[in-house]
Amino acid sequence: MDDLTIQRLMSLSQLSLDAEDKDKISRDLDAIIGFIEIMNKVDTEGVEPLAHAVDLDQPLREDRADLDIDRGLFQSIAPETADGFYLVPKVLDRR
Repeated sequence: MDDLTIQRLMSLSQLSLDAEDKDKISRDLDAIIGFIEIMNKVDTEGVEPLAHAVDLDQPLREDRADLDIDRGLFQSIAPETADGFYLVPKVLDRR
């Protein structure tokens, strides 16, 4: 990786690196690009793309209400509750 490219990346990412770190980044980026070049040479003809690296089904439990939950127990350890509800800090500001 040439110095001009490293300087451009540092500028874009708003980073400031010393010479030793620049050399390490350069070596790391060269290794990453080399690995990508190796991967690009792999024949993927006929290989279906995956949505995830591990193509497994996630077993899910049946979605059903559980009426045996002890609300009082759980609310006793909550920071704030009122009228059977959990009170949480406001996260959205409607204007």
